[in-house]
Amino acid sequence: MPAPQDASGKLAEELTGFLRSKYGDSVSIAGDLSRLQGGFDTDTYAFSVENAPDNLPNDLVLRYFRNANEAPRVIRESAIQNAAASGGHAVPSVPVDSSGVLLAGRPFLLMERLPGKNLGELLIADQSYIPQFPLIMAKLQAGLHKLDTTKLRARLTDLGVDVENMKPTRLLNAISAIAEACQLPDLVEINQWLKDNFPEQPENPSIIHGDLHPMNILMNEGKVSGLIDWATSLFTHPEYDIAVTRTIISIGPPEDIGIPVEELSKMLAWGNAEYMKECHSLQKLDDSLIDYYSVLRMSHAYAKVLGKRHDVDLRFVAHEGYAWDRPDLYQVVTRIIGQTTGIELVSA
Repeated sequence: MPAPQDASGKLAEELTGFLRSKYGDSVSIAGDLSRLQGGFDTDTYAFSVENAPDNLPNDLVLRYFRNANEAPRVIRESAIQNAAASGGHAVPSVPVDSSGVLLAGRPFLLMERLPGKNLGELLIADQSYIPQFPLIMAKLQAGLHKLDTTKLRARLTDLGVDVENMKPTRLLNAISAIAEACQLPDLVEINQWLKDNFPEQPENPSIIHGDLHPMNILMNEGKVSGLIDWATSLFTHPEYDIAVTRTIISIGPPEDIGIPVEELSKMLAWGNAEYMKECHSLQKLDDSLIDYYSVLRMSHAYAKVLGKRHDVDLRFVAHEGYAWDRPDLYQVVTRIIGQTTGIELVSA
């Protein structure tokens, strides 16, 4: 097996070849690819380009998908990010068309590298950000949710993206398939509850980031400079986005950050309450929808984990290292489902 630096060097060679095929032989990568933190299903690198043409930023980020079957995400994420960026939102544009191209057998996209540090790191390093972060997230979401998505959905359709698969029914269909394969009584009951309570979808749905939390928000000079990682974006009610963020805030950082547990728990409870207050002040929201989408998202995680544990042969079961399979996070999953639905999760 090659050493990490050898693999990175090989990747840089292939990336250089791709850039030269697009922009000419004078283009090259300056220095090494610099690995960035984060990403459950991608490897992410920062790099700079020498002799870049005017239509290519000098500083870029390589988002390198780990599975070859993720190629459709290149088109989807590129179109969504470019639409949001062109609408004046702090989202990194994707200036290079990499659809249909693989680097070492894996799809990828190249996006502009925006200035700043992620809000999660700043919350740990600088306490002055703590009072601000609930409003920062609520305002960022509210702005996105006001976008008219008619043209974006049409554009995605023209590019060959299955927009129907970018609705909450995608999660429900996955849960149904795993429930059918496993035949676990509680998962079957959860699936039926979700079907019985599935909300009518809006005619002009909002664009939903689907994973908005401090680690995906870039800050520069006290202002939001970027919202990154659009892997789980959907078109649906704004309440879906709120439900996911509320859950993530309640969990807090995935690793120990040196703050005593009791102190961190109090801060997270305060942050969540403030976040929800700001969300309600900025958008007209239905709390019953927020609760439903919390259950839908957590049931999707629950089904994926059960599918993995019961060797279900479906492409959307959990992979090794799936975040929600961690014991502490899995407890959050089961708690939210049980408290909202009243269903006893005997398979947990």
